[in-house]
Amino acid sequence: MRLDETEGRDLVALATDADPAAREDACVELARRINRADLMIGILPMDATDAVVAGLAEAGRAGSARAWRELGVCYLGTDGDRLPPADWPPAQPYADGTDHPHGRALRCFHEAAVLGDRDGAVLFAKASRDASASAREAARELLRPHVRGDAAAGYQYGLLEQWLGNPGAAVEHHLRAAGQDDADAAFELYVLFSTGTGVERDFAEARRWLERAADLGQHRALYNMGAAHATGDGRPQDMALAVDFYERAARAGNARAATTLGVMYLTGGGVDEDPGRAEEWLDLADDLGHPVDEWLDQLGLERP
Repeated sequence: MRLDETEGRDLVALATDADPAAREDACVELARRINRADLMIGILPMDATDAVVAGLAEAGRAGSARAWRELGVCYLGTDGDRLPPADWPPAQPYADGTDHPHGRALRCFHEAAVLGDRDGAVLFAKASRDASASAREAARELLRPHVRGDAAAGYQYGLLEQWLGNPGAAVEHHLRAAGQDDADAAFELYVLFSTGTGVERDFAEARRWLERAADLGQHRALYNMGAAHATGDGRPQDMALAVDFYERAARAGNARAATTLGVMYLTGGGVDEDPGRAEEWLDLADDLGHPVDEWLDQLGLERP
């Protein structure tokens, strides 16, 4: 539920005047509403950005990992470029000196991770992919305490090893995470065994991990399974199965699968032509960020 303008101003007042615990809660709520575009459409006043940054940074310096996490997510959100810089602790060795929303988010996630926060460490690791090698090395150290009993942390640690040029070292972490039913780790093993990266190339093992990732609902694995059944590439050609996998992939957030379904129903390719269903899938692909109109134009097609 969205705020009206009066409620937005009241929330900003609470984020600046309340006791520390209530102030942090108000700032967290403001940050989430900024990410839902309430600032962009004018429901929140522009000074909400100053209140969020000041309040969450203060709570973070007082030891709240949640505050640093929420501020970092806000920097990466829709209006992150409107947020001023925070008053961070002294710069870390990994910092590259640039000042932009991604760099600011990286600093926030680092502060949460330093406080021992697992979620902060995972977010810092993810953000380090687009940062310096020293940031990825710092992320590896901060994530290490969390990898044994946490599948998502283990998978992310494996990715860090890959990004740092150690694919062989990544495999054991992906295997452990996949053994704990992490779908992304299972899909990564499919990629590694398919390409022979860090392991001996093994198509049978790659196929096994692709099927496992699909069973766990990994959207790229579901899309690949759909494509394989649609083309008969390594699988029996079966359009009904292909459509089923594409639909599951699209519902799991795969924009390409949604676009593929839209084109299939638009052209009658492998399914009965159905402009209404085509429109539904193309609209979903739009919502998921796929350049649908550009793709249709390349295929010489028009929206239904």
